[in-house]
Amino acid sequence: MPVEIRTRFTGMTYVATVRGEKRTASNTIGARWAAEALARKLELDPSLLRESQRDLLRSGVELFVHPGQLNRHLARRENRT
Repeated sequence: MPVEIRTRFTGMTYVATVRGEKRTASNTIGARWAAEALARKLELDPSLLRESQRDLLRSGVELFVHPGQLNRHLARRENRT
């Protein structure tokens, strides 16, 4: 299942999140940079990210999709340490 990374612009910073994950990443330059930083944290190849849509009704929200799968076992293990 593809991984959907949402970014939103808040407080002069782009913040990237994935539903069901506690980890986030942020960047002040742009949404793509925040999404790429989160992809690296999740051990996904950031070069495979594709911008899927921009939410025109909620300004500052962008969706990026990665074709890979999130390794939930790895995510659980990191939360324990």
